[in-house]
Amino acid sequence: MLALVLKSSEVIIPMESMVDLKAERKRLEGEIAQSQALIASLEERLKDKAFLSKAPAAVVAKEREKLAERKDKLERLRQRRDELN
Repeated sequence: MLALVLKSSEVIIPMESMVDLKAERKRLEGEIAQSQALIASLEERLKDKAFLSKAPAAVVAKEREKLAERKDKLERLRQRRDELN
């Protein structure tokens, strides 16, 4: 099964015999690493008192929304990776 995890949805295609599972695991690991790095960056930004005090409320809300979306995507990526194991 090939799974693409998009911003707010997943596309699942049963293609076990057509996909290199090792390459798919590697791709997922890369996306997981990117998501973890972005989450860490967003968390640091949202801990920064200077950012929180100077940024407009809408910008802070947008950053919190991005963080929640990225955490959700990370969880879905991990689930897909675990399904391949």
